[in-house]
Amino acid sequence: MSVTSKVPFSAKNDFVYANKTQTNIILEQASEVNPYVAQANFLHGYNMLELLHKKSFVDVLLLLFIGELPEPEKVQLFERLMIALINLGPRHPAVKSAMVAGVSKANTEHLLPIGLSVLGGKSNGAKEVEQAVIFLQDNINKPAIDVAAQLFSTMKESEKEGEFHLCPGFGNSYGGIDEFTNDVAENITANLQRDFPCIQWANDFCQHLAPYNMGWLKTGLAAAVFCELDIGAREAIGLFQLICAPGIFAQGVEQTHKPITAIPMLSDEQHLFKFE
Repeated sequence: MSVTSKVPFSAKNDFVYANKTQTNIILEQASEVNPYVAQANFLHGYNMLELLHKKSFVDVLLLLFIGELPEPEKVQLFERLMIALINLGPRHPAVKSAMVAGVSKANTEHLLPIGLSVLGGKSNGAKEVEQAVIFLQDNINKPAIDVAAQLFSTMKESEKEGEFHLCPGFGNSYGGIDEFTNDVAENITANLQRDFPCIQWANDFCQHLAPYNMGWLKTGLAAAVFCELDIGAREAIGLFQLICAPGIFAQGVEQTHKPITAIPMLSDEQHLFKFE
C-alpha cells in the first residue's frame, strides 16, 4: 500500500517549528536552582502573588481571557451573569445527563465531563453562545426592529411550534418566553454606572420578539455579556461551560446519594421517534 500526499515534499521542508511552546498569557520566572521550577508566575504581566492579595477571582478570571484587568462595572456585570447561570436547572440536557450519570453510579470524576460534553452543543449550549456572539457583533449597528422583521419574514409558520430559536441566543423555551432569563437581562445592568450598548440593543430586539412569544435565551444573555467584555466568539465557548459547570456537577453528585429508582424510567410508549 502506498501513501500519497497532496502537499509537495519541498513545501513541507519549508516548515520551521518553534523551539518551545509559545504563549502570551503566562510567564514563569525560573528558579535559580532548578530551571524547570517556577520561582514566580506572571499572568499577562501581573505578579500572581499580588493578584492573590489584591484582586478577586472574577477579576483574575477576566484578566486571563481579555489580557487586562477589567473595570469594576464589568466585573459586577460578569459576576451577575455567573450567578444567573450557576445552575441551568434539571431540564437542561447538560444537567440532566450529569444527573442520570450520577444516579446510575457513574464514577464521580466523570459527572462533570459528561455534562460539559452535552453543554458543548448547538442547541442551548456553548456552540450556540459562539454563534450568538457572532450574531450580535454582525447586527449591533442595525436597527433592532429591522433585524427582527427580516428574521420573521423568512420564518415558516410550522417553525413556531415547540422550541424554536429565531436566531442564535433568542427564541422560545418549551413554546414560551423564558421569563427568568428575560427578567435577569432587564436587571443585570441595574445600578451600574456605564452604558452597555450590546445588552441594550438585545433588550430592544427582544421587545420586537415578545408579540411572537419569544425573547432572551440563556445562551443569548451570556453572549451579550461576553460582547460587553470583549470576549471573542471562540473564548465564549469555554467560558460559558466554565460558568455553568458548578451547577452541572452539584446536580449530578447529588444523585449519587440516591437509589437508581429516584428518577423516572420512561416506557417505550412514552418515547417519540422522529425521522428527518
